[in-house]
Amino acid sequence: MNRKKVTSKDVAKAAGVSQATVSYVLNKVERANISEKTRQHVQQIARDLGYTPNVVAQSLVQGRSHNIGMALFHPHEQIFIDSWLPNIMTGFSSVIQKYGFRLLVEIANDKQQYESIINLLRGHEVAGMVVQSTLGSEFISAELVNQGVPVVIVGNLSEHIHYSVSSDNLTGVRMAINHLLGLGHQRIACITYAPEGTVEHAADRLTTYYETLAAAGISPDPSLVRFGAFAPLSGYEAMRDLLRHKPLPTAVFGMNDTMAIAAMAAIQEAGLRVPEDIAVVGFDDDRLAAFTTPPLTTIHESQREIGQRAGEMMIGLLNDVEPATPNLQLPTQLIVRKSCGAHLVHTP
Repeated sequence: MNRKKVTSKDVAKAAGVSQATVSYVLNKVERANISEKTRQHVQQIARDLGYTPNVVAQSLVQGRSHNIGMALFHPHEQIFIDSWLPNIMTGFSSVIQKYGFRLLVEIANDKQQYESIINLLRGHEVAGMVVQSTLGSEFISAELVNQGVPVVIVGNLSEHIHYSVSSDNLTGVRMAINHLLGLGHQRIACITYAPEGTVEHAADRLTTYYETLAAAGISPDPSLVRFGAFAPLSGYEAMRDLLRHKPLPTAVFGMNDTMAIAAMAAIQEAGLRVPEDIAVVGFDDDRLAAFTTPPLTTIHESQREIGQRAGEMMIGLLNDVEPATPNLQLPTQLIVRKSCGAHLVHTP
């Protein structure tokens, strides 16, 4: 006669705590605000009941993989141009490695490569999958979540994947534009980081740029928008083209720091000053943003924390624990440095 396997739900009931608390204690989640007394109580109950976490039990009993997959649906040349994805991967890996998991990264930008990712899931080569995509919703299908393993998406939400971690990046765009408006700018140009129509995420940010200007009573001017293509050179060339616009923009919003830093180089090469002639604001708070000349004003996005939270969510799901917030959105923050010219504005 097979003995019924003890679950985290059984431990929670016996200990008189929530299932989430049991997961946090047994998985040693550092940010969980749980007293030492409660931790010891839960650990003792788990020992008394003979509880074995699913991440171990299934690996030993069912031969479940010790890999967690990361599916990146991106144009290949974009993947590691800036630090956004590496930071997320670093945060995610720092969590799952504590529990003996390895990160298996797969890149896909066409249907054939997409099928290879589905085969990873079908073959149980990964215990779970985290997904990040700039190629649109067609790559994030119901097929991904119907293979019997947990799937978490990083970034844009999907109708098929019910667990996600992202940043409130559209509020970040509004903060950037409103900051420039507050400094008196009305001709605010924008350089996106992706070619027009290729990345939904960039399109959402561009729409928010237009909407924020309109809300301030400024008619959006598409002639002040240029489309970058991920690499710094594209941002540099986009800014050079904007410098032919008459009248010149008085400020530029780089949709990521790569575009903003490249734009500053083009402005200064043309003999103009940042921020006296053209102010510049970026997005991401890249590790180099504080060391440009002048230092770059930007929107801070907690990329490592996004990865860490996604990792914690994945470990919880592997232990049959529903996250308290299935669609977690982290705040963004305006970091004011000298490239926007705020230090030149004198208030009485």
